[in-house]
Amino acid sequence: MLFDVNAWVGTWPFRSLRSNTPTRLVERLDRSGIRWAAVSSIEAIFHRNAEPANRKLIEEIRGCRERLIPIATINPTYIKWERDLAECLRLGMRGVRLFPGYHGYEIDGEEAVRVASACRELGIPVLIPQRVEDPRQRHWMDPGRTVDLGCVANLIAAVPGAVYIIQNARGVPRSPLWQRSELRDLAWYVDLSLSEVDYQLHTNVRSMRDLADLIDQGGANHLLFGTHLPFSYAGPALVKRAILGVDPKTLEQISYKKALELFGIER
Repeated sequence: MLFDVNAWVGTWPFRSLRSNTPTRLVERLDRSGIRWAAVSSIEAIFHRNAEPANRKLIEEIRGCRERLIPIATINPTYIKWERDLAECLRLGMRGVRLFPGYHGYEIDGEEAVRVASACRELGIPVLIPQRVEDPRQRHWMDPGRTVDLGCVANLIAAVPGAVYIIQNARGVPRSPLWQRSELRDLAWYVDLSLSEVDYQLHTNVRSMRDLADLIDQGGANHLLFGTHLPFSYAGPALVKRAILGVDPKTLEQISYKKALELFGIER
């Protein structure tokens, strides 16, 4: 029983993702034993007004709704974003994804605070990818900005009642997100997709223990399973899950139970 909180459908403009349709995504999920996936539209990242891409996502996954959970892309710099959010909820979307590096605002700025406050009132999670692709390999037209985890911590402190899922993050135990102890009991989570465990291949192994350190310091309840399909393979996330070293009850929460609760999905 696995719930992937970090997946995508659509076309990335800077490299081929090999026919990334909902049907193909479900096939990839099946090969990896993943039951559900929260999905967003890649194209929506690059739309000034994301509503058409959000609508297209709903149409495309119509035959896969038992497997794919739609997540809206919202651009809070767009003047009618509140109308777009209401429409996305009407269409059955279960969360909001934010892309400050692509839409030109700060994740702890007033635009993001307004969206997080709205999501808190609506009872839906806010998903924040720290990166989409590695900025070291970005196309020259791709801004390639990573989201500062210290700024994410500021947003969580500003709107503490919301639920946050930070995706594709690295360096969480050494960041203000974890080091600010007053935030540790709040509802924020990070996925397994790009986190490091303790791969004995690095020169400085101690600096590459994202998941191991977080678990050792009592942060296992902030973890969720996520793959970043199709940008990444599912295999690395599956391996990390297999070697987390947590008790069976906690592993169930990480694997699917907490995600079902956060997205309001009945088994």
